Amino acid sequence: MIAAAVLLLAAGGANADCARLLDGATAPVERSLAFFELQPEYSAAALSSARELLARAHDARDRLEAARVGSFCAPSRSEELIYLNHLTLGFTGWTAARTRRPPSVYDIASIVRRARAHRARGRARLRGFR
Repeated sequence: MIAAAVLLLAAGGANADCARLLDGATAPVERSLAFFELQPEYSAAALSSARELLARAHDARDRLEAARVGSFCAPSRSEELIYLNHLTLGFTGWTAARTRRPPSVYDIASIVRRARAHRARGRARLRGFR
């Protein structure tokens, strides 16, 4: 019984540390994504905000890849990295499609939904240990 309580307390601390790491790395990405989603699809503002999002996603991915995490946090970090990879690849394609003459259609919304599903999966795992 005491061993189970100690494990639960340790998981709670690891949970908080992991959540802080993930939030610290990806909060700027989420803000950029929210701003992008407010822009008219074919506007110069959308293209500019997509480029900003790409820069933030690359920075977040570098930060998470470099972070040393324990076995508790590794699965959630992996889901967060998949989230960031979806965004970097998706927005690279989206910006390339927008810069063609004439611009070609590129469904970024479905890529964002898939990215967010991975992020939610990793975060749900952390919520299970609260």
